[in-house]
Amino acid sequence: NDCIGTAVRQGAASVVNFEIMPQPAAGRDQKSNPWPQWPRIYRVDYGHHEVKARDGKDPREYLINAKEFVGSRGQLEGVKTVRVEWVTDSAGRRVPQEVPGSEQIWPCSCCFLAMGFLGPEATPAEVLGVDRDARTNYKAAYGNHATNVPKVFAAGDCRRGQSLVVWAITEGRHAAKSIDGFLKDTARS
Repeated sequence: NDCIGTAVRQGAASVVNFEIMPQPAAGRDQKSNPWPQWPRIYRVDYGHHEVKARDGKDPREYLINAKEFVGSRGQLEGVKTVRVEWVTDSAGRRVPQEVPGSEQIWPCSCCFLAMGFLGPEATPAEVLGVDRDARTNYKAAYGNHATNVPKVFAAGDCRRGQSLVVWAITEGRHAAKSIDGFLKDTARS
């Protein structure tokens, strides 16, 4: 939202906000999002208001994924996107699936990346053999942050899921202390 409002105030000719998730409902669904969970509802904040007041429409495009930047001679000219739908995979998780034939190039001369968190990258865990929990976070005990793989530690969002930066800092410090202890023990043996 800050990026959207700032872009308008800095004179952007147009503003589009890509969102991979579907547009939230206007009201809370008591079955899938009961109190006291944070209400996952459609919200319009000041940046959205600013774009709508100037351009006549909400800047958000839902169920879309940016695939690549396109341009020539080092100049950004557009963003290639594809529409997605959310499906349940073989493990029972909701994952985005590309909609065939929905590719589009959006003209673009400046792009800001302000991405949410849908879970840690799978590749490092898969390559190293790190166990993951049901939410795909890397399994590691809070405090020592050691994973099931010797010499591999995890902290912050990849271990606990999306959270505040203060948690990432705290967990990073705990992990550093554990790694330091591990290295000292290794040097003694």
